[in-house]
Parts: sequence; C-alpha cells; structure tokens
Amino acid sequence: MANPRSAIRLAPRRALSSWFDSGEMLRATDVSKDRAARHLVAAHREELAALLQEASWISYWKAPVLAPRPAGADGKLYHPTQREPAWCGRAAPEVAESSDRSPNIELLRQCLDGIKPQRGWSLAQASLSLVPSDKTRCYVALNAQWSKPRTAIALFGRLAGRAQPASLRPNIMLSLGSQACCLGIFADARAFYRASCALDPQSPYGWSCAFNLSCFLGDGKSAKEVAAELGKLIGPQDPRILEMGALLHEWGKTRSEGELREARKVIDNITDQIPEVAKVLCRAITS
Repeated sequence: MANPRSAIRLAPRRALSSWFDSGEMLRATDVSKDRAARHLVAAHREELAALLQEASWISYWKAPVLAPRPAGADGKLYHPTQREPAWCGRAAPEVAESSDRSPNIELLRQCLDGIKPQRGWSLAQASLSLVPSDKTRCYVALNAQWSKPRTAIALFGRLAGRAQPASLRPNIMLSLGSQACCLGIFADARAFYRASCALDPQSPYGWSCAFNLSCFLGDGKSAKEVAAELGKLIGPQDPRILEMGALLHEWGKTRSEGELREARKVIDNITDQIPEVAKVLCRAITS
C-alpha cells in the first residue's frame, strides 16, 4: 500500500518462510521402505496433527479478544470450547496407545488435563510441523495476533491471496482488519473488511465492521452504503447482529472521546436513512 503507515508495512521484516512454509518434520519414507509401515506412520501423523490443530482452536477461544462466535451448520452461534470434552475423548486413546515420547505427544498429554488459554500458538506450530496446511497456518497467525499483532499481520498477509481452501480467505481478511484496528489504522482496517465482504458477501461480520469504521472515520456516505447492504442481508433480531453489537459496544470503550464524538456525529446525520439492523449497531456504538 502507498500509505507508509499501512498495516502490512508495519509487519516485521524478518523472514518467516523458514518455518511457516516448511514441510513436515517426519516423512513416512524416512521411517521405512515398507509400504504398510509408511502408511501407518502417515495415518498416525495426520491424526495427531488434526488433534493438535483442533486443540489450538479451542485454546484460542479460551481467551478471545472481541471475536464474534462462529455459527454452526444449523446457523446458531456456538462457543468452540464446547468441543473440548469430545476432543479429550479422541485424544486420550491416542496418548494412551502411543509409545511415542515426542514433544507433540507430551503437548496432547498436558491438554488432557485442560486445554489452557494462550497455548494455541505452540499447538498450531506442532500440528504444522507434522502436516502442513493453510488452515493450521491460519491458526498459528490467529493465536499470535493479540500478543504479536505485527507478526499476525505478516502471517495472514502471506496467506491472504493463496490460502486453500479458498473458504479461509474471507476470515483471513477479517483477521487482518482486526489487527489493523488494533494498531489504530482504521482506513486500512476498513479496506480489509470490505475485501472480506467481497469474498463472502453473505456474512454480516465484514459489513458490520466496515459500517462501524466508516462512522469512526467520519464517512457518512460509506456508512449509508454499507448499512444498505447489511439491511439486504440480515434482520435486526438475528443473533449474529446482536453479537456484533455487543462486541462493538465493548470495542467502543477502548476509543477516545474525540473518536466517539466523530462517530456519533455521523450516526446522528444518517440514523433516519439506514435500515433497522444498522441502527442496532448505532445504538451499540453510542451507548
């Protein structure tokens, strides 16, 4: 970006490819030339990687920061920590039956006593070392973001245009938006949120955040345009918009009085020109 304060420009310059893009540490062909033995090694590695990946996701949700809860296949919001008992049920036999004394098995063993918050970084890295995948790379970046926002921006930036499956990309742009917000770069953050909307126009999260930032940027025209799109997508009683309202209310508590005054000025000017669903967000911002 041309802006010298662009979020991507603030990312650390240290090379990240040495581990972020590396392949697995243990290859089945390194263990045995016997096809059956190689299959067992590969299957075990993939199962272990999947357990570590899911544990990193649960760990993140033990201490998320202003993140909207995901929706299940039924459209209802859920908290990912609810998966922990089922995860333990799958991980316990893996630990009990394994003769492996590697750090990865030890990580699983420790998590059986409770997946701790802020352990997601090490869990995701362990999974990535076994089976490289862009989803796991996203979890590495996701767990980095609140303690290492510039590192998270660099990692998500590497994935933004090429992550597979492509369904990961809208959430990557949402995460880039949240990190630019964290760094106070609202124009960049809004651009990331709008990019997420372009990739997944049916999700209300990017639209809600873009609306919020348009208000804080003093851009009433953009706020009205985004509000109109939001109104086509979702109703004012939808649990996702109520969730976003609660999050924006909490985020508003971190802003300066001058920033809040600018947002309220925009909201006062457009309130009678926007759909009811956007007014839910307005009330959250100004309350």
